[in-house]
Amino acid sequence: MKTVLYTRHCELGAKMVEFSGWEMPVQYKGIINEHLTVRKYVGLFDVSHMGRVLVEGKEAEQFLDYLSTNRIAGKSDFSATYTVWCMSNGFCVDDVIVYKQDATHFFVIVNAGNRQKDLDHLKKEAAALDVSIRDLYQEEGILSIQGPASQKLLGAFFEDAAQLKPMHFCKSRYRGKEVVLSRTGYTGESGFEIYAPLDLIVPLWDALLKEGIPYQIEPIGLGARDTLRLEAGYALYGHEINEEIAALESVSAWTIKWDKKNFLGKSALEELCKKSSTRSEYGVVLLDKGIAREGYEVFRKDQLIGKVTSGTHSPSLNQSVAIILVQPQLQLGDQVAIQIRKNLVKAEVVKLPFYKN
Repeated sequence: MKTVLYTRHCELGAKMVEFSGWEMPVQYKGIINEHLTVRKYVGLFDVSHMGRVLVEGKEAEQFLDYLSTNRIAGKSDFSATYTVWCMSNGFCVDDVIVYKQDATHFFVIVNAGNRQKDLDHLKKEAAALDVSIRDLYQEEGILSIQGPASQKLLGAFFEDAAQLKPMHFCKSRYRGKEVVLSRTGYTGESGFEIYAPLDLIVPLWDALLKEGIPYQIEPIGLGARDTLRLEAGYALYGHEINEEIAALESVSAWTIKWDKKNFLGKSALEELCKKSSTRSEYGVVLLDKGIAREGYEVFRKDQLIGKVTSGTHSPSLNQSVAIILVQPQLQLGDQVAIQIRKNLVKAEVVKLPFYKN
């Protein structure tokens, strides 16, 4: 599949790769350059491979609160909440962001590779409820504008950008049509996302790149998107969370609100808490040369304790970092060893995020 911006990516010289069934730009001028552009200035991402699903009706709030590890019920209108969705066994369906317009009108942003799975999950769980579910997969595109200059740039397009608080959204207009502007992103930087009809995505992309020239804007590919989210200690579906990793084992375990009366998978997660075999994820910084890649084995005192879920060389910190999934539990400052080819490379457990602006 191709997003509506495919031709633009090719014209900009992007290196295209397959990602979750989509042909997407992995880089334009280089991952490190693009990464640092977002950290210092502003970057523009095409994230139209992700999808938006409307969830509406009298029981919409109750329904989404039940599906989510995080608290959805009672949140303020026009707020956005990051959460994990679990199966009944406590393992992960997906990590999503739930947007609340009011108690009966919500939408959810789902990961690209899970579009249909998440839609099926919603419909199955909502079967007996007064809830309507409609995907906008074929109707909309999504742009992400991230970096310190993002608010100034967006102010030239949307008056609401200046007042919008983090993890909140509003409805606005562009060329006479309604768009959704949200103060969200997955880079660890200040940023925004725009959800707009497909016929607005290309002109918006072009206009943002033109107006962003004074702010040193650059188009950013999936390569830098991954290094940015990893520096921020965020989960990536298929790595830190998946159907074989429980929500409480992941770096997104903080979303679990145990005091909620109930949510899908809660009983199973409570049972997992009691088991000595339950794993945990930690951030580590490598103390020797090397880059830890997904799947590399992790040892402590010559004993295999787990694996790397994500790893890279951090452009912002100029050191190698990784997230590991291990059992037993570790403490900050503990040392482990990661098998990189023929070498065991020392690494130290640190507090996430690796980078904070």
